[in-house]
Amino acid sequence: MDEYLQAALKFEEDGYQFYTKISKETNQPLAKRLFESLAIQENEHAKRIMEIYESLQSGGETKPASRPAFSLEPEVKKIFYELDKDKKAMPLDNIEGYRLAMEMEKKGYNMYREFAEKVEDKREREFFRLLMEEEKEHLSSLDNVYRFLTGTEEWYAEEESKVWNWMST
Repeated sequence: MDEYLQAALKFEEDGYQFYTKISKETNQPLAKRLFESLAIQENEHAKRIMEIYESLQSGGETKPASRPAFSLEPEVKKIFYELDKDKKAMPLDNIEGYRLAMEMEKKGYNMYREFAEKVEDKREREFFRLLMEEEKEHLSSLDNVYRFLTGTEEWYAEEESKVWNWMST
């Protein structure tokens, strides 16, 4: 297996294990749903990596790399509106896990950027660029929920384009 695809597969499998574990350890409903959604996405990424590898091995065409991105915001928004005020106000537990998740997403973004610059196959390059964007979206999602749940003034003062303002309702 191509070294970049192999590293990406390992990263996504580790991410799936991490998010599955942390979702089970987290009691705050909003954070729990976010971690569950992240685990689903990491699993989908791993499947796509295997599809690309198999296609490259057979010399065939890969399916278009621009599969519709699974967005976390609608998932979090749905649970946000389902929760009553008390559950939204539950403090964020497992803060260290949250920080580790954000670091992991930064690491993934940087790794995929490096891979996109180094691979020769156009399909792989495009795939790594798409993964970069998804890792960026994961980090943004984690950041929004983290800062909202920790009640930082910074979240409320942030420019509207950077936060999910529907959370302030």
